Amino acid sequence: MTWNYRIIKRMSKDEPECYYALNEVFYESQTNRPMAFSDADTIIGNSPKEIIEVLEMMLADAKKDRPILTEEDFKIHKE
Repeated sequence: MTWNYRIIKRMSKDEPECYYALNEVFYESQTNRPMAFSDADTIIGNSPKEIIEVLEMMLADAKKDRPILTEEDFKIHKE
Protein backbone atom coordinates (compact mmCIF):
# COMPACT_ATOMS: atom_id res chain seq x y z
CA MET A 1 0.00 0.00 0.00
CA THR A 2 1.21 3.50 -0.81
CA TRP A 3 0.08 6.89 0.43
CA ASN A 4 0.54 10.60 -0.12
CA TYR A 5 -1.10 13.90 0.74
CA ARG A 6 -4.00 15.05 -1.46
CA ILE A 7 -6.46 17.93 -1.44
CA ILE A 8 -10.00 16.62 -0.95
CA LYS A 9 -13.25 18.55 -1.39
CA ARG A 10 -15.32 17.77 1.72
CA MET A 11 -18.84 18.57 2.89
CA SER A 12 -19.22 20.38 6.18
CA LYS A 13 -21.12 18.38 8.82
CA ASP A 14 -22.91 21.42 10.25
CA GLU A 15 -23.26 23.64 7.18
CA PRO A 16 -24.51 23.04 3.63
CA GLU A 17 -21.17 24.29 2.34
CA CYS A 18 -18.06 22.48 1.24
CA TYR A 19 -14.46 23.06 2.21
CA TYR A 20 -11.10 21.75 1.08
CA ALA A 21 -8.70 19.76 3.23
CA LEU A 22 -5.28 18.24 2.89
CA ASN A 23 -5.39 14.60 4.01
CA GLU A 24 -3.32 11.45 3.82
CA VAL A 25 -4.72 9.25 1.04
CA PHE A 26 -4.03 5.51 0.92
CA TYR A 27 -4.02 3.52 -2.33
CA GLU A 28 -4.68 -0.12 -3.22
CA SER A 29 -1.45 -1.88 -4.14
CA GLN A 30 -2.73 -3.66 -7.25
CA THR A 31 -4.75 -0.87 -8.90
CA ASN A 32 -3.25 2.24 -7.29
CA ARG A 33 -6.80 3.52 -6.76
CA PRO A 34 -7.57 5.58 -3.67
CA MET A 35 -9.14 3.40 -0.98
CA ALA A 36 -9.14 5.52 2.19
CA PHE A 37 -8.12 8.86 3.64
CA SER A 38 -7.21 10.03 7.13
CA ASP A 39 -9.95 11.21 9.48
CA ALA A 40 -7.94 14.21 10.61
CA ASP A 41 -7.74 17.10 8.17
CA THR A 42 -4.12 18.26 8.10
CA ILE A 43 -4.85 21.72 6.69
CA ILE A 44 -8.20 23.21 5.69
CA GLY A 45 -9.11 26.17 3.50
CA ASN A 46 -11.77 27.74 1.33
CA SER A 47 -10.00 26.69 -1.88
CA PRO A 48 -7.10 24.54 -3.08
CA LYS A 49 -5.15 27.79 -3.66
CA GLU A 50 -5.56 28.76 0.01
CA ILE A 51 -4.19 25.40 1.15
CA ILE A 52 -1.12 25.88 -1.05
CA GLU A 53 -0.62 29.41 0.30
CA VAL A 54 -0.75 28.12 3.89
CA LEU A 55 1.76 25.38 3.07
CA GLU A 56 4.12 27.91 1.47
CA MET A 57 3.82 30.15 4.55
CA MET A 58 4.50 27.17 6.84
CA LEU A 59 7.61 26.20 4.87
CA ALA A 60 8.90 29.79 4.82
CA ASP A 61 8.38 30.09 8.59
CA ALA A 62 10.07 26.74 9.25
CA LYS A 63 13.13 27.83 7.25
CA LYS A 64 13.63 30.99 9.33
CA ASP A 65 16.58 30.93 11.70
CA ARG A 66 14.74 30.95 15.03
CA PRO A 67 15.20 28.86 18.16
CA ILE A 68 13.24 25.63 18.35
CA LEU A 69 10.41 25.84 20.90
CA THR A 70 9.72 23.20 23.53
CA GLU A 71 6.56 22.43 25.49
CA GLU A 72 8.16 24.17 28.45
CA ASP A 73 8.03 27.47 26.55
CA PHE A 74 4.23 27.42 26.82
CA LYS A 75 3.89 26.67 30.53
CA ILE A 76 3.03 29.49 32.87
CA HIS A 77 5.91 29.92 35.29
CA LYS A 78 4.99 30.81 38.85
CA GLU A 79 7.58 32.60 40.88
